[in-house]
Amino acid sequence: MSKISSLTGPDDPRVPRPTRNREHDGEALYKRVEEVQDALLAELTGAWVEESAADLPFQAKLTNIIDATETNLDQRVLDWLEQYPGYDSITKSWTNISKPALEKDLYDPLVNIMSAILEGFDRETQSHNGQIIKRRLVRNTHRTLMPHNVDDAAAKTLKSEPDISVFGTGPSATKSANIPDRQRYSHIASLWEVKVESTFGDDQKKQIATYSRETFIQQPNRKFVYATMLTARDIRVLRFDRAGCYYSQKIDYHANAVFFVKLVLLLSSFDEAVLGFDTSIYWENGKRKMKITPPEVFNKITKSWEANTRELVFDLDDKPLFSRRTIRSRGTVCWVATYNDEQYIVKDYWRADGRLCESEFLRGLVNIKGVGQMLTYVDDRDSIKLGRGLESMISDSGAPVVDRSFMRVIVRKYGETLEKATFARHLLCAVRDIVEGHRDSLLGLDTLHRDLSFNNLLLTLPADDACGVIIDWDMAKKLTDLIREQGQGTKGDLRTGTMAYQSVKVLQGDQRVYLHDHMDDLESIFYVLSFVLFCHDTYGILLDDIGRFASWFNPSSLPIDMADLKMSFLMSTFKRPLSRYAGPEKAILLALMNKLRTLFQMRVNVVDHALNAEDPVPFPAYSAEEAKGDFERFLDHIRQAIENLPPDPPRTAPDPPSPSGSLKRPRDADDESTQPQKKSSNSPAPSSTSDANCSSRVLRRGAVQHNYKEPETESDAASDDSDSSGHTRQVSPSPLLASKKAGGKARAPAASSGRGNSSKGSAKRRG
Repeated sequence: MSKISSLTGPDDPRVPRPTRNREHDGEALYKRVEEVQDALLAELTGAWVEESAADLPFQAKLTNIIDATETNLDQRVLDWLEQYPGYDSITKSWTNISKPALEKDLYDPLVNIMSAILEGFDRETQSHNGQIIKRRLVRNTHRTLMPHNVDDAAAKTLKSEPDISVFGTGPSATKSANIPDRQRYSHIASLWEVKVESTFGDDQKKQIATYSRETFIQQPNRKFVYATMLTARDIRVLRFDRAGCYYSQKIDYHANAVFFVKLVLLLSSFDEAVLGFDTSIYWENGKRKMKITPPEVFNKITKSWEANTRELVFDLDDKPLFSRRTIRSRGTVCWVATYNDEQYIVKDYWRADGRLCESEFLRGLVNIKGVGQMLTYVDDRDSIKLGRGLESMISDSGAPVVDRSFMRVIVRKYGETLEKATFARHLLCAVRDIVEGHRDSLLGLDTLHRDLSFNNLLLTLPADDACGVIIDWDMAKKLTDLIREQGQGTKGDLRTGTMAYQSVKVLQGDQRVYLHDHMDDLESIFYVLSFVLFCHDTYGILLDDIGRFASWFNPSSLPIDMADLKMSFLMSTFKRPLSRYAGPEKAILLALMNKLRTLFQMRVNVVDHALNAEDPVPFPAYSAEEAKGDFERFLDHIRQAIENLPPDPPRTAPDPPSPSGSLKRPRDADDESTQPQKKSSNSPAPSSTSDANCSSRVLRRGAVQHNYKEPETESDAASDDSDSSGHTRQVSPSPLLASKKAGGKARAPAASSGRGNSSKGSAKRRG
């Protein structure tokens, strides 16, 4: 039975979603849990891998893992079964489990058996020097609504209730050794779903996937999640990871009672790595920490990479700045970290097989002005194939499932996204430095970013020598490789990046113009600049109504439709007033945007001529000399506008007026506090400092936080390598979500498409 509740508003008609996987659905807003389920079903299409019935490798691997934890376990389990009154070793059956008419008749008997196993094998508590450090507990949770993460909610917090949950605590999993009375996904060790019949169809798949997805989100250092589906006779084990789901054949857990007991022990193990946690991230004395032994560390004094054998320990913030909300993805998670009194961003992600490591690019981009700099890294920390114990992965549909490797890069912490530049001069100086950094990376080091978006373009800190930087190079490629692979490269390279900011050519994804080049990245920068100038008020706060820009963030849009929207945007006059800055700056900025738009109108015409079926003109081959000219034309317009801008005001800008009423932030699903927190509406305060690059630098009140990216996609059924991250404001991974969390009305339009909820009580439906 599917047990779901959204506790939201009245019903809406469902808007059909695309059936193929769409990574950016992971950043959507949802009104009902059913919408999350539907998005997951699309996301995991072609990613369900069943174990071979011939040799049962998944079951063998599970058995080997638990057998390695202690000796003579088989005999201990047999002895326990002999004395346990709930199992008949003659008939080989669990005596309290019979074929029921209703699922609910199975919950308590199964919980009783599992609890008895934990008690019989001393798996309820683990102590060290008399202090309890880990706990395990089995609970019937089919009537327990556990809250989802707040970023999923289009209105009120979504909630769902797995049938049976094994809860756990431990240094890698939780801050406290105690299991709270109020059940949460943040304390899930493993998930157990009960069915009368195990058809394992779409309804059952998407339901258990939803619980697993939420476990990933609320346990950001989780590498994989175990779940099971049980009937009165059979059990099926599932392993969700960043490549999708690997699942077992059905197992008769009456006849195979020894395996069942071992499985319960495995899925409640005190070894947190066995449960799927990245144990390099852990709690110590109430503080979150991370340990790492990287092969190299960048020496800021000598400006060179030096070999390293020492273990480095970083202090992490309690919660990550950002974590990707999809299952099948790069699963990017980023933390603010402190080391030697300096702040960094730790970025963990799963690299698709065949892609270069981000660290390889960042090692080469040392000291490039306008490019974010790396401190250290560890490549290939784990892999999906290794974790599953498979040589190859073929989905139920017959399609190959790409392997992924677990990566970690640690980069400098920078400032906020571009809309927080208090003065127009600061904004344009940041854009200038970003474009120059992009130019130098491409023309000097053959490296093309290919994923420039709102959250990958950042302001710097006051001590930096640039006003803006580009971060997140994990989608980058060597341009020579792109040219060599033209027409035969990675399938997803046709549409790499964040769809809201992708160029018209990239969105069209046509082989005749196939080659993501510098102009596609510059067009992305133009869209970011447009979003900043036309969708934010004079305090850098997202407007309630962003007009046609809202369509850029519709996760149901197809790329070709988005291409038409972008083409219309480029070819028509700006229909919205420029809202980010006031005074004489507005006219100068509007003139700049019209000049930049002309560059991309010309580009779209070239693309259109190449795709004209009647008389196509071949798309011109890449030329470094032409690229240099394109960069200079773009930069000339930016530099001229900087010269034309009036001097920055000498005084600090006033705070914006406070909105009426109190603004309350929805509590995070893992937040034990019962007191809602008020959201500050103070504007960024400009600094009086200046430098040769930019006459004014922005200093935010309090600590500078970082911003990540909004929905993104790479249309690649094989690799599905479509998310990345950079620096973020704590409250939200998306500018539209940020407005929502800050009390604004603007939300990503159509991000939640489906039926609403009744506002009275919880809605449930059978799975």
